[in-house]
Amino acid sequence: MEVAMSDVLPIIYQCRCPLCQADSDGAMTAYHHQVNLLLSRLNEPQRRWFVGTLSQQPGSPTDEQLSRITGLDEKTIRRGRRELQEELATVPADRLRKEGGGQPSTEKKSLRLHLT
Repeated sequence: MEVAMSDVLPIIYQCRCPLCQADSDGAMTAYHHQVNLLLSRLNEPQRRWFVGTLSQQPGSPTDEQLSRITGLDEKTIRRGRRELQEELATVPADRLRKEGGGQPSTEKKSLRLHLT
């Protein structure tokens, strides 16, 4: 049975901050859920840029706190903030990742196998 991608619901990260874990502030818990709901619909670069933007707001949580709230690594948050400060100049507009990242394509893999 084939499942259409539109039928697959994204996983929404569950905040790990002390307020949400203790369920002591309903408004903040709802806000963190909304942030994570939005993040669940964004691609990888968009997630880090959004959280990078959040990290620059007056009175915003620290990178460590944002990491607990969103599940993004602190280095990823810093990278998003840096990319935004650089006006996204180092980010390819037509790709999600820079050239050379990830696994080799199937064609390259099979070519290597034939050469050995």
